[in-house]
Amino acid sequence: MDGKKILAEQLERHSLRSLNMQIKRIEETGQSLYHYTSLNSLMGMIETNRLWMSKGTFLNDSSELVYFSGILKTVLEKMEVPDKGELWGVFTEQLQQALDHFMIEIEESGFEVYVFSMSQTEDSLALWYNYAKGDGYNIGFSAEELLGKINHYLMDAGLLHGLVVYSKQEQETILENLLTESFELISEYREEQVTSVLADHFFSMMASCAVFFKDAAFKSEEEYRIAVISRGEVDGKVKFRARNGVIIPYIEVLFEESLPISHITIGPKNNIDIAKSGFEHYVRSKGYNLETISVSKSVAALRY
Repeated sequence: MDGKKILAEQLERHSLRSLNMQIKRIEETGQSLYHYTSLNSLMGMIETNRLWMSKGTFLNDSSELVYFSGILKTVLEKMEVPDKGELWGVFTEQLQQALDHFMIEIEESGFEVYVFSMSQTEDSLALWYNYAKGDGYNIGFSAEELLGKINHYLMDAGLLHGLVVYSKQEQETILENLLTESFELISEYREEQVTSVLADHFFSMMASCAVFFKDAAFKSEEEYRIAVISRGEVDGKVKFRARNGVIIPYIEVLFEESLPISHITIGPKNNIDIAKSGFEHYVRSKGYNLETISVSKSVAALRY
């Protein structure tokens, strides 16, 4: 294996591992994570024993890209240390070029991001409005069981999972750590080897961080994300579904057995007894044990 390929693989492995370590801030044992969704999507996942990971909409959201680019520019300014030699100049120049291209060419680059979003909040009025349109459901998963199986089924993919980071200071610290560690890895290589791999590495790093960095205005969501980041590797695996009048690309994660569901909450607009009894009858018919799965109705009140 040539030096460039070795370096590229080292950078990728190290970057994913380092970011994962910094965003995994949840005690999995005994914890639940909640996925807000529509009844059709919920039934689709239960029927097939599959999680549906939707294509990351942030790739088409200029406001989120602008927010992320602002964080990265701040970090770059802080990291301008003149005594790191010519290689540091090459490193920062490549990073700036990658950022410029990231802002306008992320789709053309071939990078794809698929995300499954959850929350630590079981019954959030804001999340009912935003993600279940006021009449949806949420699935409570056993965090330990779900994440253990996700790690097993997606071990060969560019898998990341953890809590979304809302603090600018923490976002800057994470980025600075990733960039410092990347620079240390390339310091023993020749300039021509470095320049040939940095563009892809920076694109991957930016896509990964952009998935987990959000403005503090969204902090109340307490979001936990599972993300798969790839470059053309999911071609042929992508499926499509309709939601709110638009087509959503998604990929599936197949569970060999039933999904690790611990709780179902029925959204506030569905707050009628027939919804609860109907859903209990449905999950029982699919082989789920209602002694281990609780079904409740939201206590939130929607007003229009």
